[in-house]
Amino acid sequence: MGALIVFLMIVGFLVLVAYLKFQPSHAPKKALHIFDATVVGVCFFLCLVWILSIRGNLLGTEDDIWWIPLAATGACGIEVIFLGACFLMRNFWIFKPPDRPGGGYFR
Repeated sequence: MGALIVFLMIVGFLVLVAYLKFQPSHAPKKALHIFDATVVGVCFFLCLVWILSIRGNLLGTEDDIWWIPLAATGACGIEVIFLGACFLMRNFWIFKPPDRPGGGYFR
């Protein structure tokens, strides 16, 4: 379980770096900064809620020793999926590149 948690932490860190590093260059900087701060804040909140939920459900049961690995694995998984989806939405839907005349396959 420890190797899985370390692997997901590394992948989560790489997804966070990719999310913050590869930003659309044509987007307004202020709007992009607000969007990025909101997404990272919501991701942190979702991970915190997951950790507290797992702790609350497993604390005091016979599976009490499993709450830390389950919370860490779930939080890293939530981060990877949420930031990955927000990365795709931000770069290709919300701040999509402007259309260039004659720049498509079917034009």
